[in-house]
Amino acid sequence: MAKNNWEILARERSKENKRAHKKIKEITQSRGLWKDKYMAANSQVKKLEKQLAIVKKNLQVIMDL
Repeated sequence: MAKNNWEILARERSKENKRAHKKIKEITQSRGLWKDKYMAANSQVKKLEKQLAIVKKNLQVIMDL
């Protein structure tokens, strides 16, 4: 009886570990996707901020005429 008990517990623990590893992998992939989206959006924001600065500068030059 005791032998069967530890075998059952070991199998359950092994299954639990596999589920945990799978979950970690899924979370890591998801985090990577969100990070990529953030980096792309952040790059776009910086690009638009530079364009805005140029437009403001040109507008100031026009206003001074």
